[in-house]
Amino acid sequence: MKELNRLRRNAGIFALVVLAVGFTAGFAGAADDIPLAVVDSQRIVEEYEAARDAQEQYQKYMRELELEVVERERELQALAEEIESQKMLLGQDALATKMQAFEKKKAEYFEFREGIDQRAEAEYKAQISPIFDQVKTILERIGKEKNYGLIVDSASLAVLYIDPDYDLTNEVLAALARGDD
Repeated sequence: MKELNRLRRNAGIFALVVLAVGFTAGFAGAADDIPLAVVDSQRIVEEYEAARDAQEQYQKYMRELELEVVERERELQALAEEIESQKMLLGQDALATKMQAFEKKKAEYFEFREGIDQRAEAEYKAQISPIFDQVKTILERIGKEKNYGLIVDSASLAVLYIDPDYDLTNEVLAALARGDD
């Protein structure tokens, strides 16, 4: 997960560098006429009540997940200790039954652990995405009204709005297809 976040951050930085080069070099004569803007999503999360509430709900969900992990680990540990303390007293069939129950519980635990990242991401999207969708809608409106060419999130180094008139992707793809340098 950390590796994925690092790659996303690096890709975001690369994209910003490409955009900055495009805006400054590609539009050298008109660069002064293209307003650029920045918004701080971290500050929005900190200061906007609905965002704080969503963040708190997400954190609560994560704490509940952590408690569930701890509880499942305790159950596994208790079952392992029970088996260890009784293995000399139990017959082979009874021991095999307890070992099967332990292995099943262990498999359920690992399956649960593997799904935690997906559950956490889904909860994050459910809680936080509506806020950022609202912010994005507002930024698109402001970008169009004030003729911004680009709005960047300073907290995540992500482009939140770009005027499609300044998107050079088609020109770059065409140049690549032609073999231009």
